[in-house]
Amino acid sequence: MATDHLTAMSGRRPFLTALDEAVRKRGGMSCGIVARSGTPVLYVINAESPSRFTEIGADFIGGTWMFTWAPTGEAIGAATSAMETVETIARALGAHVGIRP
Repeated sequence: MATDHLTAMSGRRPFLTALDEAVRKRGGMSCGIVARSGTPVLYVINAESPSRFTEIGADFIGGTWMFTWAPTGEAIGAATSAMETVETIARALGAHVGIRP
């Protein structure tokens, strides 16, 4: 799903859905959208090492939607740049390209 048209939409879910699709296309990780305290986040695990995982949020920061590390709120990248964000997540989890769960 392209994210350029999502900037006019409110809510996290469209951005997290786009990121979910990008993670699946890349491989090496498994993911799914879950609710944490009523807020959707993308739960991502390393397909080879499930003990390596993280949760990704989407937050409206400084007038733009950003992907964030859910536990800290630290920005990862623009929510319109899902593929770039996926590579950052993969590096953090030590995920290899193409590995399918």
